[in-house]
Amino acid sequence: MTRPSGHGFGDDLVDYAAALRDRRSILLEESPGIALRRRKQPWHRAAPYASGATYLPFANDIPFGLWIFSLTPGDDEARSGRTWGQTIWFRVPAWWALGPQGRTAAALLARLEKLTWEEVLILRRSYNKAWPADREDPAWYEAQDLATTTDRAPLKNALIKHTETALDRAARTHGKRVRNFSDEQKSASFAAMALAIEDLSPSLAHRLLGPLRLALGDVHTYPVPSWADSL
Repeated sequence: MTRPSGHGFGDDLVDYAAALRDRRSILLEESPGIALRRRKQPWHRAAPYASGATYLPFANDIPFGLWIFSLTPGDDEARSGRTWGQTIWFRVPAWWALGPQGRTAAALLARLEKLTWEEVLILRRSYNKAWPADREDPAWYEAQDLATTTDRAPLKNALIKHTETALDRAARTHGKRVRNFSDEQKSASFAAMALAIEDLSPSLAHRLLGPLRLALGDVHTYPVPSWADSL
């Protein structure tokens, strides 16, 4: 069975491209320096690198890469069992890990990471401006239900985590911090939710994108970062 694998660029600990070129497997480690033995279940330990129908990789750092690999047992039989290795097959665009609207999601993440503090404050104010307290739009709960019934919950959760991390990173560059459940975080999270279900319900996604649209314009016009498309 193959799984896409995500990892950061620049200071990679594993050279997937070289492994692909040389047709060699890469040791799968349980922890740094400790080989994972076959007697142990590899799937949850491979999770930082793996993606399947019910799991989407979350990389703490943006950008990240995405590779297709299979897990194979090694030939070093020991009392503790054989080790597991990763055989790299090919690379795919990183946006594949971000869902049907992956290119737009990547553009959103890149934009959030470059926010000025004034833009963060605008994003904060736009939440209440889009939905005054006396007539709050139930779009969030409708989208939650839609994501659950269509198996989009893992994607929704991954995109929300990505946007929260990007927003927090942007704030820290200005010596600030973003509180959990703050209006600026809600605006970003609503946008992430929208991109998780936009192909299923464009009208619902349009409502969810309201706060972001008021603050930063149409997310669909943001430039897609090169790392999302590169191979």
